[in-house]
Amino acid sequence: MNDTIVNLANQARKLEEEGQLSPDAVSLVKHLLEELELVTRQNVNLRKAALQASSKQARMSSKLKDALME
Repeated sequence: MNDTIVNLANQARKLEEEGQLSPDAVSLVKHLLEELELVTRQNVNLRKAALQASSKQARMSSKLKDALME
């Protein structure tokens, strides 16, 4: 969990403890935080997959590259 999600969860918990949120709002906020965590994990996984895919692309050998530069 990243810092932003932790901060949001702490703020929601504080509002809940102070009684400023209705039970429906508490449920909604908890659900949204869970979804945010899921989307964040998916984003990290997609970034890793994109990085791996781009690193597996065929690369020119240095000899070929040198020959083309001449």
